[in-house]
Parts: sequence; C-alpha cells; structure tokens
Amino acid sequence: DGSVILVEDRYRTQMANLEQLVNRRAQDNLRRFSLWALLGMFPASIGLGWLIADRALRPIGRIADVARDIQASDLSRRISLDGPRDELRELADTFDAMLDRVESGVDAQRGFIADTSHELRNPLAVMRTNLDVALSDPDADADSLRDAAEIVRRTLDRTSRTVDDLVTFARNEVPSGEHVPVDAALLVADLVEEYTETAADKGVSIQVAASPTTVTGDPTALKQAVANLLRNAIAVAPEETAVKMTLGVDGQWANVRVADGGPGIPAEDHPRAFERHWSKTVGGKEGGTGLGLNIARQIAESHAGTVTLASSPGEGSEFVLWLPLEDDADLALVTEDGLHHTR
Repeated sequence: DGSVILVEDRYRTQMANLEQLVNRRAQDNLRRFSLWALLGMFPASIGLGWLIADRALRPIGRIADVARDIQASDLSRRISLDGPRDELRELADTFDAMLDRVESGVDAQRGFIADTSHELRNPLAVMRTNLDVALSDPDADADSLRDAAEIVRRTLDRTSRTVDDLVTFARNEVPSGEHVPVDAALLVADLVEEYTETAADKGVSIQVAASPTTVTGDPTALKQAVANLLRNAIAVAPEETAVKMTLGVDGQWANVRVADGGPGIPAEDHPRAFERHWSKTVGGKEGGTGLGLNIARQIAESHAGTVTLASSPGEGSEFVLWLPLEDDADLALVTEDGLHHTR
C-alpha cells in the first residue's frame, strides 16, 4: 500500500511541473506575440494617426492658404469648404462671410472714389473755364463779369449739393434722427418756397396741391428725400412747363407725388431709375448728381416706405414717396414689386 501512495505522489508532482512548464511557455509566447504586435502596430498607428491628422487639419491649411493669397487688389478668393457641417465648416463659412463684407466695403470705397471724381470733374471744369474767359478778356465789362460770376455761383451751388449727396451715399446710410410727428404739408410748402427761384431760372414753375397730412419720421431726412425728387423733376422738365407736387393720403399711406413734363422713361429703363448716375442721362438733360433718387429710396425704406415710378416716353415721369401712417401698413398695397410700377 505504501508504494502505491508514493507513485501517486510522484505522478502529481510531475503533472504539476508539466503544468507550470506549459504555463510558462504560454506566457512567453504571449509576451513575444504582444511585443511583435506592438512593434507592428506602432508604425501603423503612426501612419493612421498622420492620415487622420492630415485630413482633419487640411481645412485649416486651406483657410490659411486663402488668407495668405488674398490681396487688396483681389478679394474674390473664397474657401468654399465642403463636407459635414462641423466646427471647421462653420469656421470656413464665417471666414467667407467676413471676406464678403470686406470685399463689399472695398468695392463701396472704390465706388465712392469713382463717384467723387465723376461728379466733381464737370462743375470744376465749368467754373475754371468761365473764370479763365473772364480773366483773359481785358475789355470785359461789368455785365460780362457778372454773367461769369453768376455761372460760377450756380455751379458752386450744384457742387455743394453734389458733395452733400456723395457724403450721404458714402456713409451707406441715411440720417438717423429721432422720429417725430412731421407736418408734411408744411414740409412741402417750405421746399416749394426754397426751389421756386431755382425752377424759375430754368423756365419751370412749381404747382402744389397739398392736403393736411402728418407723418412720423426724421424731418431732416424726409425733407432731403422730397427735395431730391423735386430737384430731379426740375432738372428734366422742359422750359415753360410745370412740376406738379401733390400731397395726399391713400388708405394707410401718405404720399408725395412729384410729376414733371419731361421726356419720360421707357419701361425697360425703370429698374435703372434708382441706380447711381442714371438720372444724369434722363432725356439727354443733366439730372443732378445721379444719386438723388437712390438716396430718396434709402430714406423712404428707412421709414418703412418706398419710392415708386410711373412713366412713359413722351408723357413725363411721376415719382411717388410713400410713407406709412400706421405701423402695420401693407407695402403690397402700394406697389406690386415693392420698388416701382408703370402706368
């Protein structure tokens, strides 16, 4: 019996040793495999990480390239980033929007410089020519000198109005004074008194029909808007004709109508009527700064109104300044397209 027990003990010992050996070899193999796997995965992970980082940072590089390539003379470059709307896409879109605003501002600045040159060159030339003629004639009498001085004075007056319009246009805004009740009939009467002599110098009269009307707005801005319409009408009206001003109410809207007996405006040119410089060529006559109608429209829109146009060739033109009498006045009731109409 004792020998059997010894054999079983020896067997158990050998089995335990064998089990330990197997475990040790398994652990060694696992360590070796893990080491090789780690050595293989390390460069793979570096390469994969580089690809991921490159893909993630590529939009940033694109933004940097666009920012680096932009020049003052060319602001047309845009990022236009595609892909999912994540933080980088939002950044790129914001950058593009900023570039749009910058380009718009630079274009406006260039336009203002062009406007200034365009508008001031002619009156300065007129003044210089008349002064040169007056100074070059040693036998000029008092009447000739007075005529030259009158031409220079009228040109200076027009140049002053040009500068006022250019300043308003350059600011890309209209006067922003406090909105108060405005006696529109009194405003029209003041303007008629102010421009009667100017119209008479051109052989034009001003006829007025004004109903008592009160609107709410900036008095200075509204006076400028109506004055611009009146000046435009006087400029294009033929001699021995009348510019007709009418103040009235149509539903929820007050309106100031300024009609001239000029050559009229073809329907295809109506969309251009409020563009810069266009009014200078109306009917082949000088129509002021070419900014007056544009500024009048800006002022009207800043008061929740508009300026409409009714005109046909040979029948003259009628510009109408519409101002709401109530906060909820419907602009669609004034004009179908919100800008101008034809009759």
